[in-house]
Amino acid sequence: MPRIFKNEAALTPEYIPSKLPHREEQLKQLETYFSGFLEDPGSMYPKVVLIGRPGSGKTVTSRKFGNYVVRSSERVRYVHVSCFLNRTLSSVLKDIGVQLNIAIPKRGGFSTEELLKMLLDMVREKDIYAIVALDDVFHLVNNSGPHALGTLIRLGEEYVSRGGDKYRFGLILISQDLTFRDQLDRSSQSALGNAVIRFEPYTKDQIFEILLARAQEALIDGVYDEEILEMIADVAGVDEHLMDEHRGGDARYAIDILWRASKLAEMKGADRILPEHVREAIKNTLRGIRSDELRMLPLHEKIFLLAIVRSLMKNPNSPYIPFGTAEDEYQMLCEQYGQEPRKHTQLWEYLRDLNTKGFVETRTSSKGMRGGRTTLISIPSEPPGNVRGGVGKDN
Repeated sequence: MPRIFKNEAALTPEYIPSKLPHREEQLKQLETYFSGFLEDPGSMYPKVVLIGRPGSGKTVTSRKFGNYVVRSSERVRYVHVSCFLNRTLSSVLKDIGVQLNIAIPKRGGFSTEELLKMLLDMVREKDIYAIVALDDVFHLVNNSGPHALGTLIRLGEEYVSRGGDKYRFGLILISQDLTFRDQLDRSSQSALGNAVIRFEPYTKDQIFEILLARAQEALIDGVYDEEILEMIADVAGVDEHLMDEHRGGDARYAIDILWRASKLAEMKGADRILPEHVREAIKNTLRGIRSDELRMLPLHEKIFLLAIVRSLMKNPNSPYIPFGTAEDEYQMLCEQYGQEPRKHTQLWEYLRDLNTKGFVETRTSSKGMRGGRTTLISIPSEPPGNVRGGVGKDN
C-alpha cells in the first residue's frame, strides 16, 4: 500500500507546530504581557483575554506560548484547562491541581471554598508559580454562572489577601467573544482589566500557507500538490475583502479536511491525494448540494453549472478549471440543447450566483493566457458526477 503520511500527528488538533504562520504578532503580545511575571515571578498578576472565531488560532497560540513559558522560566509553569470538559469551578480547580501535581482529593464532599483553600495552601507550600489558561471560558460561565469565573479572576488577589507573600498566578481567558465579560459583576470586570488580544479569521491565502506548512510536516513528498491545498483553503478561509462575514476562516477545519482526504487516499490505496478525496472529505463535514436547490436554478445557469461539471470531469486530477474552459463547454452544451448562448457578462453573473449559493468556489490565478489573470473554478463539496446527475443528463 502506498504511503501517504510521514508524521500524521501534525494534522491532529493537539499538535503544536514549530511555527505559527500569521499568529506571530499575537504570540509576541502574550510574551510581552507576561514578561514581568516570567522575569520576576510573583511581582504582578497579569490577566489577558484571547478572543476570535473557532479555528482562528487562539488555543494553539496559547499552547505555543506555554512552550515558551517552559523554556523561559525555571520557576513558572503553564496550565491549560478546557472549560468545555471542566464546566464547574470545582472541576477547574481539581484540573489545575492535577496539572500542578498538587494532591487535591478527587472524592466529593468538599465545597469550592475548601478546594480553593487546599490549592492556595499547596501552591505556597510547594513554592509554585503558574500561568493558567482557561479555554472556552464561556462554557464555565454558562454552566456555573459568572461568580465561578469571578472567583478564578480574583485568584491572585485572593491568595495575597490570605497572607500570601506574592502573586502565584497569571491568567489567560480564551473565548469566541467578550460576552462572558459583560456577565461579570463590576468588581470582577475591574479585576480582569482590558488586556485583549484579537484573532481575526484566517483568509484563504493564510489558510493555504498554514496547510502548506502542515503538509510539509505530515505528508510524504509528492503525495499532494498546491492545488489540492488551495482547494481546501477556498472552502475554509474567508475572502480578505469580506472579513466581517460570520463564517469561515477556520484553520482547524481546514486541517481536518486535509487529514480526512489523506486518510481516504491511504484507505483507497492511492499514491497521491486527488480532488475526489478532498470532495469526499468535505462532503463528510458539510451538507453537500441539495437536489431541490439545483432544480430551482434558471435554465442557463443550470447549463453553465453542467459545463463546469463536465469540464472538471474531463480533468479529474485537477481541482480547478479556468473560466474560459467552462465557457467553451457551455457554448457546446447550448448547441447540443438548441439554446441561444448567453453573453460573456451574463456568465460572470451566473458564476457569482453559483459561488454565493455554495455550488462552486473560485479563485484568481496569474497563470492565465498571455500572462494575464484568469478565474479558476472548483466544486469542492460534492463529486462532479453527483452534481451532473442533479443538474440533468448531458447525453
